[in-house]
Amino acid sequence: MHINCAGRVAVLSCGLLILTAPFAVAAADTEEIDGRPGVGNLRERLTEREDENRVEDAWTTDLFGHPLSATVQFEWSADWARQLVEDDPPDGETRVLFEQEAEGEIFYSTGPRFSLLLQARIGMERDLLSGTRRGVSELFVERGEMWVHSERAFGSGSGFLSIDFGRLDFEDDRRWWWDEDMDAARVTVGTDSLELALAVAKELGPTRTDRDFVEPDHEDVTRIIAEASWDWRDDHSLQLFALFHDDRSRTHAIGESVDIDREDETDATLRWLGARVSGAWSLRSGGTVGYWLDAGRVDGDEQVVEFTPISARQSEVEERERRTVHGWGFDTGVTRIMPLDFEPRLTLGYARGSGDANGDDTQDRAFRQTGLNGNRPGFGGMQSFPGYGLLLEPDLSNIEVVTVGAGLSLLRASSIDLVYHRYRQVEQSDSLGDARLTAPLTGSDRALGHGVDLVLAVEESKRVEFEFWLSAFRSGDAFGAQRGRSTFGGLFALRLAF
Repeated sequence: MHINCAGRVAVLSCGLLILTAPFAVAAADTEEIDGRPGVGNLRERLTEREDENRVEDAWTTDLFGHPLSATVQFEWSADWARQLVEDDPPDGETRVLFEQEAEGEIFYSTGPRFSLLLQARIGMERDLLSGTRRGVSELFVERGEMWVHSERAFGSGSGFLSIDFGRLDFEDDRRWWWDEDMDAARVTVGTDSLELALAVAKELGPTRTDRDFVEPDHEDVTRIIAEASWDWRDDHSLQLFALFHDDRSRTHAIGESVDIDREDETDATLRWLGARVSGAWSLRSGGTVGYWLDAGRVDGDEQVVEFTPISARQSEVEERERRTVHGWGFDTGVTRIMPLDFEPRLTLGYARGSGDANGDDTQDRAFRQTGLNGNRPGFGGMQSFPGYGLLLEPDLSNIEVVTVGAGLSLLRASSIDLVYHRYRQVEQSDSLGDARLTAPLTGSDRALGHGVDLVLAVEESKRVEFEFWLSAFRSGDAFGAQRGRSTFGGLFALRLAF
């Protein structure tokens, strides 16, 4: 780990230990403390993540009269994606990326008043395609979540106040707003049905030992994040989201040469506001119907920087442009789970992010997501996966996506899903924005194409998980000379947890 990063994390952790130590109390492992669950339930509650598997019977020892638990997870994955158009030799956009990872995690708690999580990973990434000009072959250590949590009950015991400090996980249920670990401090207050959270986040140093810089999207960016959640009835909730994004990083000068890994394409001061309504009904005829609606608006100012490649590793700043941003977007849909063998489910979804009809003025009316988002809803299967397509995987900006999905539950804890997407631009444009596939567009047609994804997830054991994805994309008229072409991608992943 980079020494500056490690030093800052150590200072933060020690500072938090000092701040929260006065609240630490002895507690029985399974008793309630101030009306809140004791240590026996804290690990599961505080470290629960949508797609991370933590074994229930983790290795545990006694430290100063309280349990310290440790887990290790190993993961092997191969991610394959082929571009519609690729240089010869390939420049890294078409790739077969093999990754290995070992993640260790330590959790220690004296009860709700004091809990500590330390997480780190050893990873390896390697491009398996020979001759790739921007190929990856790296071994690194990465810091994961590292935080201290303190929680106190108030009122009748149903209310609570918690404080988190360190490298925190930010993850909403559908990952439409955020799915990111960040250096931050967070305060949460709530009851059984209402919860409010406010956080300030800013990256304090590199996260990986093979990089001596903060990623350009996070460098000198301060974020203020607010969330409110109200369970207004059983299985139905209303959530509010707000994000203030203030980028104070240095803007590249025109003509400046920049390493491709350090390209910072936007410097912005932006504000997002939005809401989510979601829930599920149990039908008298059997089965359930789930629904969701995410809607958001973004406003602010940004400076956009355009780069021109000058070598395999460097580019040059060609142009800078300042814009005022006003955009909106939404994502809505329903999932029907039928009361039959294998619990067949059908999903219909529609998402739309506004576009900019006039690219020649200083007003940009295209929506853009927070940059922290993951867009991984899952549609009722055992594993979540990119909800806008595994291969195109676009950000919701100047695009509309129609989704039709079908899935089955297999065995005790496995699932298979087949999902179709139709893509169209909202406003004609010669660029696709932030998407996995890159190819020039005509700017005279809105039809982007169609995608089909097959996802198999097997989780019959708490210690072993298996995923297999296969994806195909057929380009539409917006790709001009490349229209009608098909390309393919896939993923294989195996995880072992101890």
